[in-house]
Amino acid sequence: MDDWEKKLSEISVATSDYADDELPEVLGSLLHSIRESLNMDVVFVSKFADGHRKFVAADSAPDHDFIRPGMSDPLEQSWCHRIVQGRLPELIRDGKMLIARGQVPFTPLEIGTHLSVPVVLPDGSVYGTLCTFAFFVDNQIDQHDVERLRETSKLIARRLRRPGP
Repeated sequence: MDDWEKKLSEISVATSDYADDELPEVLGSLLHSIRESLNMDVVFVSKFADGHRKFVAADSAPDHDFIRPGMSDPLEQSWCHRIVQGRLPELIRDGKMLIARGQVPFTPLEIGTHLSVPVVLPDGSVYGTLCTFAFFVDNQIDQHDVERLRETSKLIARRLRRPGP
């Protein structure tokens, strides 16, 4: 059992019959474990609201801490939103090619490998995404890694609830 699986186990226990508007305390260490396990530079959880993608939690490699909780950008400019809509795949091995071809929204970052899965709440609504990327192309990343992210996003979603009106 790797560190990511241990952290998943912790969050799984913490979700039993409990939901709140905040992500569990263990999320920071879980994101760190995901990033290290996949050898990525950045991992984050985002929330889609009011036409924006808001960064809720993030973990970055040293010298790559440009995504911080509370930051946001227009939803239509995010790769994550296009992935949720099915306009981009959940696994992008070489984002640099897509950037060069103009097939993705402009980003000043030179994204190599990119994985993103939706965080879907129990009522079926999309909260946002669990996303990770590297600045290099990693041909070792595969569908198994996407499945692990998907399972992680399900556990995160169980811990959340969308605030009422």
